[in-house]
Order: sequence, then C-alpha cells, then structure tokens
Amino acid sequence: MIIMIIMIMIMIMIMIIIIIIIIIIIIIIIIIIIIIIIVIIIIVIIIIIIIIIIIIVIAILLLLLLLLFFHLFLLLLLIIIIMIMILLLLLLLLLLLLIIIMFFFFLFIMIIIVVIIVVVFVVVVCL
Repeated sequence: MIIMIIMIMIMIMIMIIIIIIIIIIIIIIIIIIIIIIIVIIIIVIIIIIIIIIIIIVIAILLLLLLLLFFHLFLLLLLIIIIMIMILLLLLLLLLLLLIIIMFFFFLFIMIIIVVIIVVVFVVVVCL
C-alpha cells in the first residue's frame, strides 16, 4: 500500500514536471514569435518612411523642374498624381501584409491555447 502511494506520488511529480517544461517551451515560442512580429513591423515602418522620403524628394525635384519649365505643368502634375497613387498602393499592400501577419499570429496563439487546454485536460484525466 505504501509502495503504491509512493509510486502514485512519483507519477504525479513526473506529470507536473512535464507540464511545467511544456508550458516553458510554449512561452519561449510565443516570445520568439512576438519578437519576430515586432521586427517585421519595425522593418515595414522603416520601408514606409524611406518610400515617403524618396517620394518627397522626387516631388521637390519635380517642383523645381516646374519652376524651370512651366509649360510642362500638366505633365509634372500627372507624374506627381501617379507617384501618389503608387505610394497609396504600396501602403495598402503593406497594410495587407500586416493584417496577414497578425492573422497568423493570432491563429498560432489560439493553437497554443488549445494545446495547453488539451494537455491540462489529459493530465487531469490521467490523475
């Protein structure tokens, strides 16, 4: 009887250690994914800022050309409008990329939560 109780206690301790290890691994994976997403968001923001700076420089150069060649006004205006449309399209694509990344991030979090619930349920049932 005492041996059975000791065996049951050892099994319970082993299960608790396994659960703690699994939870630590899941937390480390979540932290790594959060860091990766933050890095991706920072890279996207830097790319957007660089694109905006390039477009502002090109627009200033076009305005200087406008002052030199006033009869090309409509052509320059058309070029500026096209550049603004390209910028808006790029911003839309980056926003779409960000939404897709967030979707997969939340999907991964939900999968982790389900795995934790299943592990806890299995351990409770085993005990």
